[in-house]
Amino acid sequence: MTGHTGAELNTLAGPDLDRLRALPARQQPDWPDRDALRAVLAQLPGEDLVTAASVGELRRELAQLDAGGGLVLQLGDCVEDIDTDVRAATCAKIAFLTHFRSHLRTRTGRHIVAVGRLAGQYAKPRSSDHEVVDGVTLPSYRGPIVNAPQPTPQARRPAPHRIALAHAAARTAYAAIADYHRATAHLDPIWTSHELLLLDYESRFLRPGGAGHHLATTHWPWIGARTRQPDGAHIALAAALGNPVSVKLGPDTPPEEAAALAATLNPDDQPGRLTFIARMGHQHVERLAPIVRAVHRRVEHAHWISDPMHGNTVRGAHGFKTRHVERIIAELTEFQRIVTAAGRRPAGLHLEATPEDVHECAEHGHEPRDPARYRTLLDPRLNPEQTARVLGHWFA
Repeated sequence: MTGHTGAELNTLAGPDLDRLRALPARQQPDWPDRDALRAVLAQLPGEDLVTAASVGELRRELAQLDAGGGLVLQLGDCVEDIDTDVRAATCAKIAFLTHFRSHLRTRTGRHIVAVGRLAGQYAKPRSSDHEVVDGVTLPSYRGPIVNAPQPTPQARRPAPHRIALAHAAARTAYAAIADYHRATAHLDPIWTSHELLLLDYESRFLRPGGAGHHLATTHWPWIGARTRQPDGAHIALAAALGNPVSVKLGPDTPPEEAAALAATLNPDDQPGRLTFIARMGHQHVERLAPIVRAVHRRVEHAHWISDPMHGNTVRGAHGFKTRHVERIIAELTEFQRIVTAAGRRPAGLHLEATPEDVHECAEHGHEPRDPARYRTLLDPRLNPEQTARVLGHWFA
C-alpha cells in the first residue's frame, strides 16, 4: 500500500495539480474495486463541509497568535467511530473541548484556539500493511473510511462504500458544530482538523481558487510523519491549499528536510499558514532543537505545537497499547524548554483525548487491563482527569 501513486485523483483540476496524479502517495488503501471507488466518490453530496470564509477566519486567528500571546489546544480521538450516535458523540466532544479551552484559558490567561480532531478523523496510517491477530495475518485496520476494525478478512478488506458512510458521519458532526456556533453566536468558535491522508476522498472536495485551493473537508489539515516526503503527493497537495496546514515531525526528521518543507509549504513566509507538530518521544525530544533552528533559518513564520503522545506508545504488560502519562508530561515539558531556548514561542498542544471514562493511558505504573475501559479503535487516549493533569504542565 505504501507505494501507490495518486493516479486515482481524477477529480483534481488545474495545471498545477495535474502532476499530483504521477507523484508517490504513501499509505493509500489497496482498493479491490477501483470502478466502485470512482462510483462512490462521484455520488457523494457536493456541498462543502467547511466554507472558504471560515478557513480564512481561522488563518487570520492563527496569524495573530503570536502577537496576542494565544495558544492552540487540539484535542480528540485517535480515530473517530462512525458506527455510533455521531451527533451525541460530537456534542460530548464539543463540551469536552470547550471545557478544557476554559481550563487552559483560566490557567494561562491567554486566548485559546480550540481545534478538534473532529468531523473527519477517519483514516489512519499504519507502520505495516498487515498485522497478526490470534495467529491470523490480516490487513491492518486503516480507519472506518477504509475498513472495519473487527479482526476478520472480510472486515479488513478495503470497502469503497465506507467512504459514503464516513462522509455522512462528517455531515452529521458538522451539523452539530453549526448548532453550537448558532447557540454561542460564533463568539468562541470550534475549528476542525484531521490528517490529510486519503487522497481520493480529499481531492473530491478540493475547490480550485486563485490564492490557494480550498479544501472543503476540514479547516486545518495536517500531514502525518509517514506521509511528509518532500517529493510526495501529500506535501504537493498541502502546498496548493489556501487552508492553514500542519506537518508532524518525528525524531527521524533531518533538520534540513524540515527546513525544505517549511520553504515548500510557506514560500511567501505568511503568518498563520504553517505549523509543525513535534512528536519526538520523551527519550528523543532533544532532537527537536536543531530542527527548530534549521526551520527558522528558512522561514520566520512557523508555529510549534507539541504532540507528546505518538512518540511514547508502548505495548503494556496486559497486551494493550498504552502511553504513560508521566512520559507524556516529560516530553511536553522538554518541548517547551527547547522551543523557548531557540528563541521561539511554544504555540500549544495536540493530544489524543476523550470525554469518556476510559483507562487506556497508564499512570503511576497502573497499565490498562480492563477491556471494558479500553474502548479506542486504535491508539490509547487520555481520559478527562489525565487531560487535566497534562494541561497542568503547560507553563510557556
